[in-house]
Amino acid sequence: MQRRGISEIYSTIMMFTVALAIAGVVMVSSSNQFNNQQQSAYQMLDSSQKRMSESISFVTGRDTGTGSEVELVNFGLANINLDRVMVDAVQKSYTMAFVNGTQTQFLPVKEPVIISTGTSGSKMQIVTTYGSIFEFPLQ
Repeated sequence: MQRRGISEIYSTIMMFTVALAIAGVVMVSSSNQFNNQQQSAYQMLDSSQKRMSESISFVTGRDTGTGSEVELVNFGLANINLDRVMVDAVQKSYTMAFVNGTQTQFLPVKEPVIISTGTSGSKMQIVTTYGSIFEFPLQ
């Protein structure tokens, strides 16, 4: 009887090659996923450390009738950049200036700064670029 088809040796080699290829793809995928998770953990720890270094002291808050303003001092370790300012949890445009009226783009360390919005309210919230949220009463 004459046999037709692929020999047992050839089919074994093919199955072994396919199994190795699949294992390689799984290994590369797992390695990439592990590296991404490791990087995410590092970013989370770095962001958390930066958030802990943010310390803002509230001096006063006023509702002027035509707007709101808070006077703050950054007692943290570095200048603080703001992501957004909200009045009563609604995002508003704002200006930030030193007490002498000079405009600034960030909260410098140990310098009093006044943040003003054109909206009245009972509370002002600021969110830093690292995700810290600070809330201040307006009187």
